[in-house]
Amino acid sequence: MWDSIVITNSEISNRDIKKIISGEKSAIIIKNFYEKRSCKKIIKKINNTNIENDSKKFNHIGPFLMNYTTTKEKYFQNAKKANIIFKNIFLNIDDPINKIKLIISKVYPNHEISETKENRMSYASCTIRRHEKGKKVPLHKDNVTYEGVEYNVSKIDNQLSCILHLQETEKGGKLLIYKKKWEKKLEKFREIEFGYNSILTKNIEVDVVESKIGDLVIINPNYLHEITKIQGNVDRITLGMFFGIQNKSKKIFSWA
Repeated sequence: MWDSIVITNSEISNRDIKKIISGEKSAIIIKNFYEKRSCKKIIKKINNTNIENDSKKFNHIGPFLMNYTTTKEKYFQNAKKANIIFKNIFLNIDDPINKIKLIISKVYPNHEISETKENRMSYASCTIRRHEKGKKVPLHKDNVTYEGVEYNVSKIDNQLSCILHLQETEKGGKLLIYKKKWEKKLEKFREIEFGYNSILTKNIEVDVVESKIGDLVIINPNYLHEITKIQGNVDRITLGMFFGIQNKSKKIFSWA
């Protein structure tokens, strides 16, 4: 059955991660992963600080590597600036990035999470996204081995996406995950701007994930997914980061 594994921090295991990677299950939802009080503190800091978005097109704090596939130097420049901003945002707050890394370490006890650097330059530690009323995220996949071949983090066996929900919407903003794994032949359905034609999801099983503040969602981002239109006046705000697993070297890399 194509549905989510709903668990708590203490219950997650490597077996659950394997089900996500293999496509047996759609997502892992760790309920109440991060304290609501800390979520609200982060949102307050963001709202009270004059932070420039990563680009005019996207309401993001921090660069998203997939937007810099041909501008590698610019990505690392923006990652350096963003990591300073994140340190200030998470100052005197339980660091959500470290907390997410700890949960990944727990399910991969024989692997080492390495500091992700390239030519002594650090990758972005995360991306904070704000989706406002009327916005949605089209059908897409995130596959660094295909789209980020210029980067060292592309040399991995498996990729995981972790999304921490800092603020939930009044309505809409649901994550739809389809039981359809991306293949190179699907590139002919790619849209000019971003994402893929919705015809790819016709008659395909879908899991609807409606996460609450403080929930952590872990998915295999190589399966097609999208975010439905935000309705109501409360923005959908999430913190996202990727993990790449190397089986032979038993190393794990993180980036955004």
